[in-house]
Amino acid sequence: MPILHRFYNYNWENGFETHRAILDTIPYEPEVIIIGTFNHGWDWNNADFFYGRGMYMWTIMANLFLNNGNALTEPRTVLNDTPNLEQIFQVCQKARITFADVVQGTRPNIPVEQQGRSILVNNEYIWEDYKDTHLKIMGRNGWLDDNADAIVDYINSTKSIKHVYFTFKPTGWLLTLKNSIADRIAPTTACSIFTPTANGFRANLPAYPHRAWSLAHCWVWNGLHHAVPINKPNFCHLDHGWLVSKGVNPNNF
Repeated sequence: MPILHRFYNYNWENGFETHRAILDTIPYEPEVIIIGTFNHGWDWNNADFFYGRGMYMWTIMANLFLNNGNALTEPRTVLNDTPNLEQIFQVCQKARITFADVVQGTRPNIPVEQQGRSILVNNEYIWEDYKDTHLKIMGRNGWLDDNADAIVDYINSTKSIKHVYFTFKPTGWLLTLKNSIADRIAPTTACSIFTPTANGFRANLPAYPHRAWSLAHCWVWNGLHHAVPINKPNFCHLDHGWLVSKGVNPNNF
């Protein structure tokens, strides 16, 4: 059996459903789609939603759309269920966000074998962690099913989507997928925000004592004029018009 996306076809029984790793059934018209790489469908992956564990995505999203200020500091983990799943759905609804990932899973004709907490792919490659490096290698070798066409079709048929944000560093095979999507859609924005894992991000910026707050500052102000300058090359910032329309004061971040 192939290794499929954790939420390949998933129903949370509350009006939110995925099909082909796209959150395409939601109780509102989405204005923003956030596109990542892959939520691993391993039986030991305990994520309960997109970006569900070990990242700052929901730390920052809760600060933006629930707290309107820097309150939370820690990544969401098994031991830290803040914000909880119900609050995540509140954020999605208030911000009019939906999600998709560019990898559906391994191709059906590629043999995979679980060996403890690792996967042997095509009888030759050990896949043992969540890093995108593995996806780039396996994608280049033709072992993965990508999701580019389905994502393009969804965006182009969902006219309410105005902003597209990728959350991965676009290099190699993943850059090819990103370009394949960005070149075929027409929202106002289609660019990358710095990864919500915060890997490679400086621990602090001046006046920001927590990594989550520094990353939020990057998401909101990267490349713009601010008293605390931030300019991460090849990354963009969240649209201020969208943030303000959802009750967020960008100056709080």
